[in-house]
Amino acid sequence: MMPRKFVIVFICAIVLIAETVVTSLHAAVIHVPDNYKTIQEAVEKALPKDTIIVKEGAYKENIVVTKPLTIKSSKGPDATSVQAYNPAKPVFKIDNVNEAAIIGFKVTGSAASGIHIINSQYNDINGNKLSGNEIGIFLLSSNNNTLTNNQADSNELIGIYLERSNNNILKENNADKNNDKGIFLSSSNNNTLIKNSVYLNAWNGITLWSSHSNELQDNNVVRNTYGIVISDSEGNNLTDNSTWANVNIIMPILLIYTGIMLYIIEKKIFAMLYTE
Repeated sequence: MMPRKFVIVFICAIVLIAETVVTSLHAAVIHVPDNYKTIQEAVEKALPKDTIIVKEGAYKENIVVTKPLTIKSSKGPDATSVQAYNPAKPVFKIDNVNEAAIIGFKVTGSAASGIHIINSQYNDINGNKLSGNEIGIFLLSSNNNTLTNNQADSNELIGIYLERSNNNILKENNADKNNDKGIFLSSSNNNTLIKNSVYLNAWNGITLWSSHSNELQDNNVVRNTYGIVISDSEGNNLTDNSTWANVNIIMPILLIYTGIMLYIIEKKIFAMLYTE
């Protein structure tokens, strides 16, 4: 007769395998607009772990994701755009979800945010272009997410904003030409920012505000009013970031140079005036 512990372990293994098989059998690929006319309708009808492929075109929607789904454009952000139907709401909102993905969309027209992730973990935001929103990508109380190869450019306030969000990876994103800040971390710890390009923002390129133990490596933060701004933050590690051409560095150099030139000119004028 088998020991009781062995029987319990065996039954648990069988249940786990059965659940995996059922999940894999149910996982499906759904096409918009072939199977459903709107992305939101496809999201509502989909089962967890399904993939939604969105055909090229312009869609006007606010999409709320409340289950682990992959939502992917068929031909990338230059061919597939989603504009906010209700500008007061995010275009995409991932709410209390683990392991969702938003891949390859142009996202625009929200007075809130293009992609809003709240209380969610292990999500993948990849290859999107976000412009004309209040905030491009906004993470709120969301940990262990990955943002890769997104362009959060020309938004009204901030390209990428993390609030109380930890252990996220921001890699090879652009946050350019935003009307306030490029990348802003507020009360967000242990995040990794690597090889991001942050150009021509009206104020700060990258801001760490009450944010600790973050890793910033190989980021290009140039031609902003201020480069990397750190306030009330400790234990952050900055390595090989390019910040030379920001105004806050250039301006003192220009002032010093101007002062030297004025001194030389004044010296020559006085020499001419007082030469006997």
